[in-house]
Amino acid sequence: MARPNVTVIINDESFFVPGTESGSSVRAGMPSFYNLIGAVGTTAERKSGLMESSNISNWVSRLKSNEPVGSTGSDMPFLHGDSYGNTYAGGTYARWPQGPTGDWENEWWAAHNYLQYGGTLIVAGTGSDSAFLSGSDALKDKQTPLDVAFAATGGNDTAIQGICTNREDCISVTTATADDSSVGNDEFNFSVFGQKKHLDIYRTANLTDGTIDYITTNCAADVAGCIARSDKLADPWWSPAGFKRGQILDVVSLVSNPDNSTQDTMYENKINPIVTFPGEGTVLFGDKTGAGETSTLSRINVSRLFIYLKKTIGAAARAKLFEFNDAQTRTSFVNAVTPVLDRIQARRGMYDFKVVCDDSNNPPAIADANQFVADIFIKPTKSINFIRLTFTNKNTSDTL
Repeated sequence: MARPNVTVIINDESFFVPGTESGSSVRAGMPSFYNLIGAVGTTAERKSGLMESSNISNWVSRLKSNEPVGSTGSDMPFLHGDSYGNTYAGGTYARWPQGPTGDWENEWWAAHNYLQYGGTLIVAGTGSDSAFLSGSDALKDKQTPLDVAFAATGGNDTAIQGICTNREDCISVTTATADDSSVGNDEFNFSVFGQKKHLDIYRTANLTDGTIDYITTNCAADVAGCIARSDKLADPWWSPAGFKRGQILDVVSLVSNPDNSTQDTMYENKINPIVTFPGEGTVLFGDKTGAGETSTLSRINVSRLFIYLKKTIGAAARAKLFEFNDAQTRTSFVNAVTPVLDRIQARRGMYDFKVVCDDSNNPPAIADANQFVADIFIKPTKSINFIRLTFTNKNTSDTL
């Protein structure tokens, strides 16, 4: 018989939560097509079909949830190894070898990557305990406020584009191949090229047959995160691209770092490349929307400016419903919207503006038809896409 002894076991149930940003008011929508809500959502979230998370700590903690999923057997939303049967999102198998597993893994990582930038995420499913096959419908309802929407995988980009085109109050961020010429064709669509490799949930790189095995995810979630960061650091009418607001977080390397020629081809096709610059980081390096080149709405900062105007000025207009169409109401409307426009101009969102709401555009015929008309003219500021530097070699005797 062995001597008396004490056995000490250390059970490591810790996750390393990477450094994240915080404080953005941007709300992003992501549809779940692979039962993500069933895997890590609460009972109430599974029934409503909407799951909300505002920080990455909350998101990681969901992997250890003891919330019953309400099903067993082969219809479980996840598996552990080769077997089913765990009745909790965390439960007995609170820690998977690499964090999330199963068909919903890509969606979990996309949500994780977006939340690193500090915005709020709304994951949408069908609102059924037994089926989560289409998450796009829940995002179509404007009662769910959104600023941006993205898909975890490129195969669901069309659904996301349709949502934002129909809503006209948010921007879709979708992925595209380097030579894709069929991207969304309006100002509500923003296409990007890029996949990144990053560390797993334990912040380690696994070895598979002697080769480092990183997590690979599309960068649409990160670009949506850059939009969240842009609103936090500045305003919606600032471009989320470049070295100040377009830095991509948590990148070991890009799957493909496009060269200059490839970047030119992509930008001509309205695809915004993500590029790694040695010593400077990985950044979103474009701000084109799907709108025609002849329109200033072809740049995301202008598109988001008008979305912001529709939301804010639209609220002021709703306040005039059922009022009298007379000089007092018109003056009241002008007085309500002018400070909003003044603020945007002061914060560099536009060069100039003019509001017309008087007898000239509200003649008796308009009033008799129970209509109210206001014309607002905007000169939006433009983001810099091209810089030309000229250096002139002068003689020592020349006067400068």
